[in-house]
Amino acid sequence: MTYAQILLILASGLGVIHGWTLSIFLWFYQKGNRKANRWLSALLLVLSLRVGKSVFLEFTDHLDVKIVFTGLSLMLCLGPIFYFFTRQYIATDFKFTSKDWLHFVPAAIGWGIGLWLTDALLNSLPSIFFLLLFLFYYGHFLGYLLVSRLRFREVANSTSKHPLWPWLFYGLLVVWFAYVLNLFDDIIPYVFGPILYTLVAYGISFIVIRNAYLSAPSEKYKTTPVSEVQIDLIFEKAKTWLIEEEKFKNGDLSLKVLSEALKVTPQILSLVINKQTKGNFNHFINSFRINAAKKLLADENSNHHTIAAIAYDVGFNSISSFNTAFKKQEGSTPTHYRKLFSK
Repeated sequence: MTYAQILLILASGLGVIHGWTLSIFLWFYQKGNRKANRWLSALLLVLSLRVGKSVFLEFTDHLDVKIVFTGLSLMLCLGPIFYFFTRQYIATDFKFTSKDWLHFVPAAIGWGIGLWLTDALLNSLPSIFFLLLFLFYYGHFLGYLLVSRLRFREVANSTSKHPLWPWLFYGLLVVWFAYVLNLFDDIIPYVFGPILYTLVAYGISFIVIRNAYLSAPSEKYKTTPVSEVQIDLIFEKAKTWLIEEEKFKNGDLSLKVLSEALKVTPQILSLVINKQTKGNFNHFINSFRINAAKKLLADENSNHHTIAAIAYDVGFNSISSFNTAFKKQEGSTPTHYRKLFSK
């Protein structure tokens, strides 16, 4: 074995070992979005096994055909796992159901084909069989990558705010591309795929550590399993729920009531509001009420309404709390604000 081959084994093998280690860590890590972490753990484990097979295939004289094709069938697991990681990453309330196991039926069939093949059978089957098999395996993976990307884009307003997901997506896409090129006349060395995976595995670790995904945003919310993507989604849902039917005008509206409507915990909703507005729940709701009050105060058709009537109409339970909140937000009293629009 040459020194170049040894270096290639080390480079590709380190990625496999690192992937296994990171997979085990994410599986047992208690903080953050645990379900998403476990899907990512499964993805790294399966990808490490798939890449590990490639390393052995490159540097061994003969590898049993069953190992080769059962290892190849792992490609049929990668797509669904990444898809469900994306679903869990963007929605904490996503639940994996028994029907979702259907996504893994092709992987089970591929595994069966791998166990069925023998050296003798391998030589007797036509080349078109293997071409179609490979096209299905790699096309299946690519299809799930693209569907996952559509799911992510439906929710994420900016990928720059969520660097882990794009890094993982494009990393998997590059690994897929390297393996596909290898199917056509050895355009690139077969071991190039494992080496790229090494870069992906270490890149994921770098992004995770740099963006503090493994630490809590604050002591108050250190056990809250919510990502930046989910924060954006929950906040938009909260605004829609409050505005569409003017639910903010309900004087009895509370953090608990709103969290139950959105199907999240009060702790998560409190974190979301704090992150997005730099204020608490009362400030958030009062901002909608004051904006509604401003429209009434500026409308000459509402001149016959007293300040107190407007305050109660938009959801405040007392005139004093209305005056205090209005002055804090607008810098003037409701009476002074109304005079600005009076003739």
